[in-house]
Amino acid sequence: MKPRLSLFLVLCLLWAAHTTFAYAQINSSTPRYLFEEFQDGTVFYSDGRQFAVPLNFNLVTGQYVFIDPSDQLEKEFSEPGLVVALHFGKRIFLPSTGEAIEIIQAEPKFHVHYSAQKRKAPDKITYGGTTETAAVASYSGIPGQGVISRAQAKSSVVTRVDKTYEVKVGKRSRSFYNQRSFLKAFPKAMRSSLESYIQEQEIDFNSVDEVFQLYNYAIQQ
Repeated sequence: MKPRLSLFLVLCLLWAAHTTFAYAQINSSTPRYLFEEFQDGTVFYSDGRQFAVPLNFNLVTGQYVFIDPSDQLEKEFSEPGLVVALHFGKRIFLPSTGEAIEIIQAEPKFHVHYSAQKRKAPDKITYGGTTETAAVASYSGIPGQGVISRAQAKSSVVTRVDKTYEVKVGKRSRSFYNQRSFLKAFPKAMRSSLESYIQEQEIDFNSVDEVFQLYNYAIQQ
């Protein structure tokens, strides 16, 4: 075999191996859903209807999704404007688009917004076929159209999931995501003591439980 041809074949093999490795690596390290597995859930409608279906939040499409028991396909809700709440086990979420909103505490308000940072997927990275709309007679008794969202229409992959906290401070709603933005949400006279508490307790702003503890401490001051 000629030296140039041998070199060409070696380079082709190396490129194929690299592509295969990258494909597996991205698929295994990038989340697609807020929950690793679909959760036993209940969907509450404004007209009083309630339906039990496996639920999740698709980080790629930014939509709440369910598994249709009739065909076991992942679908989006056909009447999202009528949904008033979604229960994922004991966790309560509000209807939204582009991000998932969890109610940790109703009064005073403490909500967590989960949003995905995304980037364009490499050509080899796909989540399935094309997005399609299917006529659905019912899914757990809910009539209408169900959108099958097996594919990622925008060809994106999730790089990370960010948390933004929405709380009530006095009579106003405030949002924050780190120590600096948290301190700005409170009056200047409180900031020094709150900063000391954050340092002493080593608050991790990626931990919902720790931030919730911090918030309750702050509003009691």
